[in-house]
Amino acid sequence: MDIVIVILGIVLVLAAPKLWTRAIFFKYNQGRKDLPQTGGELASNQLQQLKLADVQLIRTQHRSHYDLHTKSVCLTDNTMNNHSLTALVRAAFEVGHALQDKQQGALSRYRQGLLELAGYGEKLGSGALLLSPFIALLLPSLAGLLLFCALISMLTGAMIELLVVPIEWQAGFQFALPLLKQSHLLAQDQQAVREILMACALSHFAYSLANLLDGRHWLKALGFKPRNTD
Repeated sequence: MDIVIVILGIVLVLAAPKLWTRAIFFKYNQGRKDLPQTGGELASNQLQQLKLADVQLIRTQHRSHYDLHTKSVCLTDNTMNNHSLTALVRAAFEVGHALQDKQQGALSRYRQGLLELAGYGEKLGSGALLLSPFIALLLPSLAGLLLFCALISMLTGAMIELLVVPIEWQAGFQFALPLLKQSHLLAQDQQAVREILMACALSHFAYSLANLLDGRHWLKALGFKPRNTD
């Protein structure tokens, strides 16, 4: 019984941050008639106002993000076309990353390097974890070591994502929040905007923890491409 409680506690700790971020995004994802712009329109206007002519605005099937290599603000269909508070704030958050890149290029490259390093850790850990049952059949003495290495690799990826949180926080509250205030659209929603920005800043870390429980993510890390959502 004690073991079951411990396991449930670990699952809760790993899943709770992602559940919270998704709950915040869902809470404010309803279209509103008093918000005349979609997320894509807001991002396009902000990129023009900031004179970021080299930054493209494109659709993506993956989660909304800023691509440092292609200088692109990549938004999902939901963020691009929705008149919701979540869509507007998430779009501004990615524009905030573009502005952060322009003003603090070295910091953006550091962030990208950490994210790529976390991806390598997840790939190594996922491969080791998926191979461990086969190794257990062939070389039982090595199965435990391989499983331990897999878990350490995947936990290291999550800890690297934790290092990115301050940079994400800066993109949200130092760069995106002033842009949202200048839009004069969100004056009555300041608390909600801050909640969504907080969820955006923590989302990489939150998802990396939850991915430890998600077998589909292990397959994705190894090159398989399950369908992605916002």
